[in-house]
Amino acid sequence: MVQSLFKTGVVAHIVGMPANTLRVWERRYGLHCQQQDEHGHRLYTPDDVQRIAALRQLTQQGHAIGVVAGLNQAELRELLATQSQVREAARQTGSAPSAPARRLQVVGAALATRVRRCATPAELRIVATRDRWPAPAEELAAPDEPGDRIALLVHLPSLHAAQAESLAAAAAAQRVPALLVVYSYSNSSTLQRCAELGIQTWRDTHNDRALVGWLLESLAPEPTAPLPAPALGGPLPPPQFDEATLQDWAARRSDIRCECPSHVAELLLRVQQFEAYSADCEHRDNADRLLHEQLHRLAGNARRVFEEALQLVARHEQL
Repeated sequence: MVQSLFKTGVVAHIVGMPANTLRVWERRYGLHCQQQDEHGHRLYTPDDVQRIAALRQLTQQGHAIGVVAGLNQAELRELLATQSQVREAARQTGSAPSAPARRLQVVGAALATRVRRCATPAELRIVATRDRWPAPAEELAAPDEPGDRIALLVHLPSLHAAQAESLAAAAAAQRVPALLVVYSYSNSSTLQRCAELGIQTWRDTHNDRALVGWLLESLAPEPTAPLPAPALGGPLPPPQFDEATLQDWAARRSDIRCECPSHVAELLLRVQQFEAYSADCEHRDNADRLLHEQLHRLAGNARRVFEEALQLVARHEQL
């Protein structure tokens, strides 16, 4: 019997999550996928799909993907069972702890119905449904708590640059803290402009579970910015050794009495390369940008330490 195999996009559709999120999981957390097609695309077995569905469910319950991705299938089942028992016990005592529901105002009754179909009120609460974009004189619902994000969700069959500008201006006038647009057709330049304007977009796949998954991720609390990296006395100086010199040192193993210089040179070369890489690394949002700036700073500080170490062992070995 031939086993069914599924590509990434199909798996994302089955478990109800954005395909881009699944691809990030593949890259960052090494989801084990043993098979590929002739083009090198990942192919998932039914067991793989069950595992991804479990990971998806656990992350929606608040677990960090970086933690649960390392669990095997038995451990995932045990954790899901424990979560279920805790929820049932909390339900019976009437004390179920939960994060505040994300609040939505939705333009379009059909879109609101799709959200309600796959999201519980504890996850997404629709506080208003509108037939059209709110007029300037209309007031939007006020937050229940400080920091509560009331998003405005809109569906557009086609999304163009002029619409993006108009939406952003209207959202600013209405003081909408989060504007989300579900579209059917658009182009890359318009989507780039939406990102610049702070509009979050999602191409409609007519998969309501994936839609809700995108909404939950888009309206998740902002990550806490990393702590500032410690400074070591002002701006970092440029590297003392170029790459060719370090590679030469790293290769010198047989004609010196100790291999410490070559080991330190290898480490310094890697740190120096990472320092350059972190300066040019891509980032998704401001939190990513802050993280990479601090990684770059820390790598530069580490480079200074290893430069001093290389000079120390070189003097000791009289090189």
